[in-house]
Amino acid sequence: MKLHNQPLPLAHAKPSERLVKRGARALFSLVRSTAGQAQRVPGILSQATADVREAWAETARPNA
Repeated sequence: MKLHNQPLPLAHAKPSERLVKRGARALFSLVRSTAGQAQRVPGILSQATADVREAWAETARPNA
C-alpha cells in the first residue's frame, strides 16, 4: 500500500464573509461617530441657552 501525501486546500474566508468582524467594525464605527457627536452637544446647548435668554430679553423690551 502506497500513501500519497496531498496538501488539502484550506478555506480562506474572504473579508466579505467574516460576519463577526464586519459587525464589530460597524458597531465600533457607530460608537466613534456617536462619541464625536456627543462632543458637540455642550456647544449646541450653550448656544440654545444663549438664544433663549436673548429672546426672553427681547420680549421684555417695549416695542419701539
